[in-house]
Amino acid sequence: MKLPKGETMAQFRRGQIVNIPCNVEQGPFPDEMLVTIQTDTGIVSGFLKSSLVVREKGQDYVRGVVVGASAKSVQVRVPGSFFTTAAGLTTVSSNWARNHFTEARAS
Repeated sequence: MKLPKGETMAQFRRGQIVNIPCNVEQGPFPDEMLVTIQTDTGIVSGFLKSSLVVREKGQDYVRGVVVGASAKSVQVRVPGSFFTTAAGLTTVSSNWARNHFTEARAS
């Protein structure tokens, strides 16, 4: 379910699939993209298959899976090969996640 503009996600649960806003550039191969995610805890960047990038209303998103959530932070795993994080794991503040993540719709 995508939330209407201006509404935020209230809570996160392990296994939940979320769309994470990102910047996308062409990667070194035709089916590969260079993705940069700018969060409140830093920048996450790396390569992933172009089929894993979702575009909605002019914004690019990569799908991530919530692997942990607390009152203070949300940890997500992003598919691909990342330079700035091991195993595609990144942690953001719960506030940032509520204001930037959207729940992914089934494809």
